[in-house]
Amino acid sequence: MNPAEPHNSESHQHAHVSLQYEPAVPVSRGKLAIWLFLSTEIMFFTGLIGTYIVLRFGVPAGSWPSPTSVGVVEWIGALNTFVLICSSATIVLAMEAARSNAAQSASKWLALTLLLGTVFLGIKGYEYQSKFSHGIHPNFPRSLLYDRPDLSYVAGLQANLTEQINTLEAAKTHDGTKLAAADNPSHSFRQPTTSSSTEQQLIDGSRSNHRTNVVFEQHHDYLETLQLVQTGLVTWTARKVGQTEDPMMKRLAIASLAHQIYPLQEDPKVDKYLADEKNEIESVLGSLRPQLVELKKSVAEVQAKIDELKQAANSDETKKELVARTQEIGSLTKKATELIDEIKPCEARLQALASLDSETGINKQHHLKLPMVIPSGNTWANTYFLLTGFHALHVIGGLIAFVILLPLRLDSKRAGVLENVGLYWHFVDIVWIFLFPLIYLF
Repeated sequence: MNPAEPHNSESHQHAHVSLQYEPAVPVSRGKLAIWLFLSTEIMFFTGLIGTYIVLRFGVPAGSWPSPTSVGVVEWIGALNTFVLICSSATIVLAMEAARSNAAQSASKWLALTLLLGTVFLGIKGYEYQSKFSHGIHPNFPRSLLYDRPDLSYVAGLQANLTEQINTLEAAKTHDGTKLAAADNPSHSFRQPTTSSSTEQQLIDGSRSNHRTNVVFEQHHDYLETLQLVQTGLVTWTARKVGQTEDPMMKRLAIASLAHQIYPLQEDPKVDKYLADEKNEIESVLGSLRPQLVELKKSVAEVQAKIDELKQAANSDETKKELVARTQEIGSLTKKATELIDEIKPCEARLQALASLDSETGINKQHHLKLPMVIPSGNTWANTYFLLTGFHALHVIGGLIAFVILLPLRLDSKRAGVLENVGLYWHFVDIVWIFLFPLIYLF
């Protein structure tokens, strides 16, 4: 037996050993990249949503805006949620069609996904426009939102009213000038060429005149409402706060003003305060008005006596009595003026309480854009637009990807790319699933 023979047999066996290695991550490079990207996005939105949860549930009870107080409509959010869920289904159908090599069908499902995503953005844009039109949005130094009813709110409300009134008065003057020009045919129709052209110019002038009248009346009504709010609500409240020593009554007066502008919920304390104030004002007017009538009567009698003295003989006694009567009528007129100065604010207050509905709020009733008190309103606006804004940007990113893929042939060769885009779109949908209950339901 040859001793080298076992050694050669062993070497021969070792020469046929082959090793096989499994890949560390059994996915394609594209899918690995999209999962790494989504992991960073998960951390990003976790931080944003976590911050919102801390701010939302970390405040005292009742000091966070309810969905209705900031114009958040639940069914609109639910509709957008349904739209995104449908888009998740259509992107899956597009991917399955691509895997089956049905390129035309895949393109149709992808186009439908693009349409649903666009509908989502359109609804979100409508919501944004509604918030901005009511002054609920982030702004520097501030929007129309105030977190609490205080003197800063009263000052802001007064400044806002003054600015709007000045603007409308200037516009009223301008519209009045246009209306006068429209009423004068010589300003509107010059050098008529034919009877038909003259007739058309008359028709156009009539329409322009009508539009100017409508604008003029709208400005006039809006201006009157603002002036009533200023005199009967804001100026009255500022005066009341200045004359009251009790801090509780001061806070209640400003709270009632904020409630009349933009009520958040029923407040029995405010209702009682306004009812008691109305009774008090009526009692005061019941005392002041007869005094004013008596003063006016006395002024008329003294004036008649002065007229009689002026026609009498010009003696020393007559002159002395005339001087005395003149001084008397001056004193009476001064008292009457003081009474009128007390009566006018009370009458404006009663008129404001009677004509301005405090249940629905003056802003909603008359479509005004006045500052309003919403506890934590600015914080809510900042977080709302931050969260939904970033989500909308991610939706736009997905739509751009769809637009890029649509012209291509979506067959089995591109099923992997479509799957990666679908993963991203599913992530966008899942983020909204978290945002919807946080923003619209709590």
